[in-house]
Amino acid sequence: MTRQEATAFVEKAFETLQARGWLAEGLKPALAMEEEIDAFEKKRGVRLSPLYRALLLSHPIGQLMTIMYHLERVSPLWMELDGAVSMEALEEQIEILQEMQDYCELPDGCFQNLIPIGDFGAGWGPMCLDLSRPEESADPDSEETWAVVWFDHEEFDWDRRYLGEDGLLHGRPAAPDLKTLLEWCLCGSLETEFEEKYGIRPTYEWYQNGAEY
Repeated sequence: MTRQEATAFVEKAFETLQARGWLAEGLKPALAMEEEIDAFEKKRGVRLSPLYRALLLSHPIGQLMTIMYHLERVSPLWMELDGAVSMEALEEQIEILQEMQDYCELPDGCFQNLIPIGDFGAGWGPMCLDLSRPEESADPDSEETWAVVWFDHEEFDWDRRYLGEDGLLHGRPAAPDLKTLLEWCLCGSLETEFEEKYGIRPTYEWYQNGAEY
């Protein structure tokens, strides 16, 4: 995906999110600039995808309900999804994530592949991009290839549960790639399938009333 394609995709996704009623206060401006993202990449020794860059340069999101695949079924799930965040805020999130290094006696550099992008289940644990898993190689039917992962905040043995033979941390599968996650969360791409399965139309009012099904 080129930068132009990524920008167009993200803009369309936010238009859809707003039409679904999740942005009552409208679209807020981005908090980062291209040169700040470039500096972040150089400092961290990473390369961010065009789609994630476009998300950083888009609009803040916050908490929302989405219909997504979880535990092999289509179901509603609250999410804390970061859209446009300042690079200072992103650095702080990375530092918070890395506090597990000393606690679990994890090796240096094991967080190098992880970029925090929100909170899975709005409280279950941090959700990250796993940069060691190329998004273009993600297979929806093979969760070990998924590039969006999460770490359960109630698990404290990360060395045993999440540390791979490559010396990097790999979390639980959350979504095949960032594009799919945004389609689920912003565009509501699974809502038709959910309605067909459960006979419930997942409107904004239904979300606000507890999303029972």
